[in-house]
Amino acid sequence: MGVVCLGMSVTLPLAFIYRESVAAMPKEKVTSLRELRPTMLVLPTGKFQMGRAPDDPDKTYDDELPQHEVEISQRFGLSETEVTQGQYQAVMGSNPSEFKDKEDSAQRPVENVSWLDAVAYCNKLSELEGLPKCYEVSGEQVKWRRGLDCEGYRLPTEAEWEYAARADEGTIYSGSNKPKEVAWFGEELQKGSTHAVKGLKANQWGLHDLSGNVYEWVWDEWGEYQAGAQKDPTGPLRGGSRRVLRGGSWGSGARGVRVAFRGWVAPGFRYLYLGFRLARSYPQTL
Repeated sequence: MGVVCLGMSVTLPLAFIYRESVAAMPKEKVTSLRELRPTMLVLPTGKFQMGRAPDDPDKTYDDELPQHEVEISQRFGLSETEVTQGQYQAVMGSNPSEFKDKEDSAQRPVENVSWLDAVAYCNKLSELEGLPKCYEVSGEQVKWRRGLDCEGYRLPTEAEWEYAARADEGTIYSGSNKPKEVAWFGEELQKGSTHAVKGLKANQWGLHDLSGNVYEWVWDEWGEYQAGAQKDPTGPLRGGSRRVLRGGSWGSGARGVRVAFRGWVAPGFRYLYLGFRLARSYPQTL
């Protein structure tokens, strides 16, 4: 059953999670996957409360409300870490990052990437692995082919991202109630920088840096939360002048790296704290 078992027991060793995740992945057509992308972990189906909890001490942002139930009905793969500079370079042949002259740059998350750059990486990686491309791109217009049934690489939906960050733990940050255990944050813009991935504690599903390090692009257009239960939401479809960012960054304060925090910028915007991680659907036919 893959990592669906996580929904029933959170004490499974990570070795089991990795073994089951690898077994669930279809055989790929490239020989050096580790150079091209992060390890993909298959997450379970389940339900969770999306948005700011009533007992969350930070009451600052109304766009985190109302909290509402979301069902993730189809298991999906999510990358263990943010896409690194080395992985982006291997696929795209270039590295746009601000912090590419550091000794450990290849292991730091790629940044200075727009939402459109992240979409292009997903399509190129799908092509390299002999998989269908998830996105049809015409200039700055992007259509999602087959939605959640696309078998190639894609960005996670906002709901998938928060579901993965919460990991059925009930913590304020992804993996802890103490932000310093799981997040790079609180650094000055002139003096701070990204950090190598996997340098801090993972959440209980084995995912690193969902709080802090770099903001992560998700698929969704920006919109206010709707009240009431939802199933596999993919966000509004209005034509997209704003795309959602999640997770906060090395330059955020503690409130900005909470799992409930959300923000947005234009899809063509690039900056030294914007990165992304990969998702991939696992339709029942695979």
